[in-house]
Amino acid sequence: MYKAVCPLFLYLDLSFLSLLIFFYLFFCFFNSILNTIYSILYLDLTGNKKYVIYRLTVSLKIKGEIIMVRIIKKYDERRTEFLNTAQELFFTRGYEQTSVEAIIKEMKLSKGTFYYYFKSKEELLDALVERLSEKILEEVKKIADREDLNAITKLNRAYAVTRSVKLENLELLKVLLKVIYDDKNILFRYKIYRGSIEILAPEFSKIIRQGIKEKTFNTPYPEEAASLIFEIANTFSEKVPNLLLGSDKNPKNLDKAEKEFRVYENAIERIIGAEEGTVKIVNRNILNYFHEKINI
Repeated sequence: MYKAVCPLFLYLDLSFLSLLIFFYLFFCFFNSILNTIYSILYLDLTGNKKYVIYRLTVSLKIKGEIIMVRIIKKYDERRTEFLNTAQELFFTRGYEQTSVEAIIKEMKLSKGTFYYYFKSKEELLDALVERLSEKILEEVKKIADREDLNAITKLNRAYAVTRSVKLENLELLKVLLKVIYDDKNILFRYKIYRGSIEILAPEFSKIIRQGIKEKTFNTPYPEEAASLIFEIANTFSEKVPNLLLGSDKNPKNLDKAEKEFRVYENAIERIIGAEEGTVKIVNRNILNYFHEKINI
């Protein structure tokens, strides 16, 4: 009987010891993970819930020595990094030649991380266009809201600042000109055109209404006039980019582009009821500058 009971006690002792060892190791491992998480739960404009995780640092310590550190960037910061990397690759390699794999390889991230932020490469390009449009809107809005400028000055400055933002983002502009005006991307071009009307036309209508009050513009339909200006711009913009992109081979294209701008300026003046020569979008010096930068 003694011989039969001894193995049982020995088994229980070993099991209890194993349990103690397990809890000890679990406790040590739990305490070796040092992390700080700051999360904000918020609602976006569509009412969808989003979790935004601000910079998270996770480190693993063994015997007091840190053997691994991983930094998880906050949502907007990582998304901006994707946009900047993609913009650079689209410019250096071309949009069609840049794959999702090339983007994540450059960033040293997984494909799953990419698809967390964007459904496709096309959606990423759309986000780049949206970012550029938001920059233009921000600057145009500043001008439209100023109280020390008359309507004519505001209108011409709105076009000038739009041009300046595009020049500041010339690398992206080069990519967009080649992608947007490719015949197979007609739907993408239409989407951009509709987006520009939705975000910019309201600011231009504010300028037109001011011009009506100042009696420098004469139209009973300021909102419709602003939309029509962009409707015409869509048709106009299909001609000018091709003329500028090909002007290195055919210098006469610059003359044609300048004429197109004069036609567009005259059309705007007629739409808003302004005197001839009121609207000044570009001059020959600006066209030459665009030509040099785009065809480098």
